[in-house]
Amino acid sequence: MMRTPHVTVSTRVMPHEIGQKCVDAVRKIFPNFLVTDIPTEDSFPVEREMVEFVCDGVSPDLFVELLGNQRILDTALDAMSLNLRADATNFLISRQAALSGKVAFVLETERTVGGVVEVALECDDLADWIQEVTWHPGRREVPRSVGDELSMRSDGSLTEWFDSKGRATFQTDD
Repeated sequence: MMRTPHVTVSTRVMPHEIGQKCVDAVRKIFPNFLVTDIPTEDSFPVEREMVEFVCDGVSPDLFVELLGNQRILDTALDAMSLNLRADATNFLISRQAALSGKVAFVLETERTVGGVVEVALECDDLADWIQEVTWHPGRREVPRSVGDELSMRSDGSLTEWFDSKGRATFQTDD
């Protein structure tokens, strides 16, 4: 049986944001995101600083379930492995999407409304774990693996497309 990775989840609450809503958004994806001293709504003018919440040992179970429910397993494979180094990776998801119980990956080069949640994963054989939790029956027809020729580029652009008969064709920069 494959080990579940150690998961660290963090988010930053800016002075103009409502702390409890930001934490609630993260909990819609990671229910055991346990943090304390959540800033309350301040009166105008807001005088508090940015606050960063970090929680170690978070369960990835609901997150992985949502990936399957939303049918974004190939995107998840690519986004989760984009920064994979040895047995660790990190990636961003939209906090605004999370508020609705949805997972939307955010590229590090993108600016997003509503803030982001940073997720860090670490364990032995992490690439194998990512491939396992993002597997779906379509991979019998179009096999995928971490870092394969079908992976999206770091800017999010595609490296492949399908022709009218559903066959994968590959785009090159040549």
